[in-house]
Amino acid sequence: MDPIWLLLLLPLAVLSGWVGAKRSRQQGVHRSAAKPLSEPYVRSINFLANDQHDEALDVLAKALEDHDESLEIQLALGTLFRRRGEIEKATQIHQSLISRAGITPEQKSLVLFELANDYFKAGLLDRAENLLLELGVSENFREASLRLLVQIYESEREWERAIAAAKALDKIGSEPLAPQIAQFQCEMAERALVAGDYAEAKDRAIKALKLNRNCARAIILRGRLQALAGKHGQAVATWTRLCAERPEMLHEVSRLVQTSAESMEDAEAYLDFLRRAIAVSTDERLQLSLADFLLQSGRAEEAEAFLRLWSKEHGSLSGLHRLLQIRAEGDPTGEVSGDYQLMRNVAGRLLADRSGYECRFCGFQGKSMHWQCPGCRHWDTTIPKLNTIKLS
Repeated sequence: MDPIWLLLLLPLAVLSGWVGAKRSRQQGVHRSAAKPLSEPYVRSINFLANDQHDEALDVLAKALEDHDESLEIQLALGTLFRRRGEIEKATQIHQSLISRAGITPEQKSLVLFELANDYFKAGLLDRAENLLLELGVSENFREASLRLLVQIYESEREWERAIAAAKALDKIGSEPLAPQIAQFQCEMAERALVAGDYAEAKDRAIKALKLNRNCARAIILRGRLQALAGKHGQAVATWTRLCAERPEMLHEVSRLVQTSAESMEDAEAYLDFLRRAIAVSTDERLQLSLADFLLQSGRAEEAEAFLRLWSKEHGSLSGLHRLLQIRAEGDPTGEVSGDYQLMRNVAGRLLADRSGYECRFCGFQGKSMHWQCPGCRHWDTTIPKLNTIKLS
């Protein structure tokens, strides 16, 4: 049996016995019109034994409607419906509890919070927001309400409101939210960048870095804005900060650094960046970029020597694959290019589909970089997937 059913049925069994004992002690009281809880309890057990979970839930929900003692159990039942995706049933339970006679203010607040969760899951974000703003006045529900409000504003891409709610939550919560707020500032910076408001974008990027100096997204944005202003030297210096702050993200800016170096007509700036990046990163794409740069600069022999040494010392199939490609393309006679092409194709097949990105938190994988994981919705947990193949 699913453990969550035990959470429902065991308290229900206790409640059933308690209600029965209470009624047996009351003399001179007429039998209640409501059915004893023991009967639906047994029926629910029978349904569960036959794997009829929907029927069991329906029986429990109907049986509990007439018993004032069952509020906590009904809340658990509503939560179970919501987890199963049956939002309408969960909403009906929670709405019925609100109008129950004798419910205390504390109990009503608890029910309203569960109803807000129902609305959130149903996509009725305005209704959920209104309930949470009302509940946020209560000290007991302030933290939980703010936490859900942040999720709502994220879903609506209302970044200013998300920042305000997250700041308020950061003051009372146990988990530091500065890195998350920095991501919201980056969202605002990118919005301003698209709109052509570079001053606003710069201000937002700086605020993000003050919140989290290791924020790779803010570092990349800051460098982009400097490059757009023609300050390419500063841009390269900013992106180079990733060597110390976030080395796993260096390949994400290598093309940007190359473009700025070309604008400055300073090829050595790009070469220096690649060498520094390779020294601190395990991302083999950086080594390949260095080989490509040497080839494009007319330094084919140097590129081959680099790839040969790299493949030998690190057993890198990626390095060998690129070396074979260069050899095949540089064979003027065509005598050995067929063999090189065959080996290159074999290596290429082994390396196929090994690139992409992966969330460090939930393992979600994709071909594109996401600052917020589409799977678990955590921020800044996606990094390049370095599925390298070693020859030894």
